[in-house]
Amino acid sequence: MENEFNYKDSLKAIEAMIAQAKHRPGKADAAITLLWGYLVAAAALLHWYLEAVLQVSYAPMAWLLMLVGAVVTPILSWQTKKSRRVKTFIDDLIVQLWIAFGVSFVVLCVAMGSAHTHFLPSVMLLYGATMWVHGALLKFMPYQVGAVACWLGSILAFGLPPEQQLLVLAGVMIPGYLIPGHLLYAKTASTHV
Repeated sequence: MENEFNYKDSLKAIEAMIAQAKHRPGKADAAITLLWGYLVAAAALLHWYLEAVLQVSYAPMAWLLMLVGAVVTPILSWQTKKSRRVKTFIDDLIVQLWIAFGVSFVVLCVAMGSAHTHFLPSVMLLYGATMWVHGALLKFMPYQVGAVACWLGSILAFGLPPEQQLLVLAGVMIPGYLIPGHLLYAKTASTHV
């Protein structure tokens, strides 16, 4: 009888449903990581160049590049949500994690001010903590290695003047965001997620 309950087939069906419901990062997730890595590195380097080389007073305006990320990230996130059939607990946690990062960043900006000597090292600490947890949630070790790079950069930057901290921040974007972003992009391209 074909309609009989088949234990092995039932287990396979359940395993398939569980696998489908697991969070699998997509190309948009990698694109968001790359976008922010390149934007932060570019803004930090531009700020440094305008301040250290050209010595102009409007050097901090380089951070207006972040507006590109603020516009593009929701679009990429929307595309990711549209392509996923199932919203997982991990998806919700990652969103909450980045909301916590954003709120913490705003608090730092308001309470400390971006001109404060310890502002950029504190931001690198936040990057590290957020990337560590993000990597743990995705079970993607390159994010956690990048987090360690952000923490080490933070330790280094606490002993440097703000102008040099900009170079450290740009530097930690390479192992912190760009390498993990490119690795995630390659992983998602090879798995067709």
